[in-house]
Amino acid sequence: MTVRERKVGVEIGARACLEHIFDWYRGMVSPTTGKFVYLYDPVRDEVVVDGEPIRNIATPADVARLSRFLGRWELRTVVERTIVYWESMLTAKGDALVFDDALVGKPTGIAHSAFLILSMLEAELPRKEHDVRRLAEGILRQQRADGSLKVWFGDRPDEGLEFYPGEALLALLRVYEALGDARCLVAAERGFDFYRARYARMGVSPTLLVFFANWQSQYGARLYQHAGSEALRGRVASFLYELHDRILAEGFYDRVAAEPGWQACVEVACGLEGIAAAQALASQEGDRTRAERYAEAARVACAFLVHAQRLHHASARERGGFGQTLADRLQRIDVTGHASNGLLRAVEAGLVR
Repeated sequence: MTVRERKVGVEIGARACLEHIFDWYRGMVSPTTGKFVYLYDPVRDEVVVDGEPIRNIATPADVARLSRFLGRWELRTVVERTIVYWESMLTAKGDALVFDDALVGKPTGIAHSAFLILSMLEAELPRKEHDVRRLAEGILRQQRADGSLKVWFGDRPDEGLEFYPGEALLALLRVYEALGDARCLVAAERGFDFYRARYARMGVSPTLLVFFANWQSQYGARLYQHAGSEALRGRVASFLYELHDRILAEGFYDRVAAEPGWQACVEVACGLEGIAAAQALASQEGDRTRAERYAEAARVACAFLVHAQRLHHASARERGGFGQTLADRLQRIDVTGHASNGLLRAVEAGLVR
């Protein structure tokens, strides 16, 4: 049975999938530290507590978002404890807060700050408002005159341009929405124009296109709502459509439907996050043909994820999470986070139930 043939089932399976994800998160808490762990290997029944810091920092945001959607608060304390842990690794740079590379044990930059901002805002911690402002200040100081963002806080060349700037600009827009700091909106507008022009000039690797489109779409869809001119709204919509039309034209969702065993769960989940944002924008603009085309692709991605979720022939701790592929059972917490966010957005948009 192909993924397309499973879509009838996903119409009623996505919310149940989210409930299973929440239960899986409950099993991803270290009994020693009380924080979320990074990775679970069900084949060896081994847990890795600390992995890639960026992904660990993002987890409270994913869990808080899912908790609010489901109305389940059993993990509230774990979310706050994990945020406090990462807060302990911040250092002051004048009015700004940035991560201390020595405390984290790895180079840090705008993405680390972005995900801590998102975690604090999603967890709705009003007492953290001052820290959110100072973290945003640290990102704002990284913006160059041309609108680009210096990725690392230390003296390292930029890398990860397909991911990190989009994540940082999303965080700045969330700060603007929550706290009204207009500088964050201006920075997002300048950043959008830079990275759009860079894409037109240099393109992006086909292997990274889905991930790039995801973060550009997540912050771009928000920027569209706050843009100060019709011209900017037009540029945002045009760019997001260009990215997702290319993904469709290159057959990504056709491959997901026809050859699910060859797909990486994280790529399909990121594709869903991005195209759900673009689909909502197309619907808002009254572009019915594009909106339905994007909705169809989103349903294919949802069907894949519902099928990929580890429920049958799975260990108790594995149940509800996502492996790297259908065959590779290794579970990384950020992969399940992307799946959760994508499915949640699809349900909220009424694309699936």
